[in-house]
Amino acid sequence: MTSSTNFLQTAGGRRLGTVRPGTALRLTGERSGSWSQVVLEGWIWSGSVVRTSRAGFDLSVSVAGGENFRDAPSTRGAVQARLLQGFLLERLGTSGQWIQARRTGWVSTSVLSTAAAQTEDETDQGPAAGSPSADADSGAEDSGAEAEGSLVVSGAPARLYVSPEGDTIGSVRPGADLTVLARQGAWARVRLNGWVRVADLLPADPSVGGSEVSAADLKANPDEYRGRQVRWVVQFVALERAEAVRTDFYEGEPFILARAPDPSHGFVYLAVPPELLAAAQELAPLEMIEVQARVRTGRSAIMGAPVLDLLAFH
Repeated sequence: MTSSTNFLQTAGGRRLGTVRPGTALRLTGERSGSWSQVVLEGWIWSGSVVRTSRAGFDLSVSVAGGENFRDAPSTRGAVQARLLQGFLLERLGTSGQWIQARRTGWVSTSVLSTAAAQTEDETDQGPAAGSPSADADSGAEDSGAEAEGSLVVSGAPARLYVSPEGDTIGSVRPGADLTVLARQGAWARVRLNGWVRVADLLPADPSVGGSEVSAADLKANPDEYRGRQVRWVVQFVALERAEAVRTDFYEGEPFILARAPDPSHGFVYLAVPPELLAAAQELAPLEMIEVQARVRTGRSAIMGAPVLDLLAFH
């Protein structure tokens, strides 16, 4: 996938959801005009679907605002698509509170790249030139050398992360020249110069790296900001484990109970991924922390408080 695109029920038909750039799709070989039939596979949280027998499918997305479809059974899995309420799925398996599923649908042929769209019999051969994970500087030499103030990607694609503890945002092909901006232990903050087609771009999320989405915003419009990133200063209260009754979490999932940036807006829950759990266990009650997080839901089922997926904190 070279850009976000609608996932349709039929060629040019009703929209069922949106597929993110870089998502791997399997081609069935069927085409209709400018449309290609594809198979989308991934993982969805079990609390967001209900059983169904409609049209021979097993599951239906039940969340009013839709749900993320990830590439792994965890909130740390990359979001491949956003599935609308009523999206029908075929169950493939389970892992804890996550369900593996798939669906056949249609996308515009123009957004498919060699690396992202494969036939049922093909295996992943890595990123292709022109895809989002391909090297933006196609003229870079594959020398493997390191220059002062710069690095060259070695013999395997290098993953690009938003921060040392953050999400994967892309990959860089071998031979690409990277300018080093800062170093932190085993990590280097880099800049990659290159060109992209404007048609492949989407408007930036204004909430990333800022505080435009506030606790008050979420309280007023709990369904509007799902999936958006926020950066807040909150007051740590306790680190807890979710019981089965907390349907906004999987059972046993660790989460931080914290006071919202404005105490008048009550509490906020921060789901803690495994890689941040040890650091979270060192926090002291009433300590103020700055968090970078993604909105899982603006209003939890029990307390009506925001639930966020913690990405980083300090």
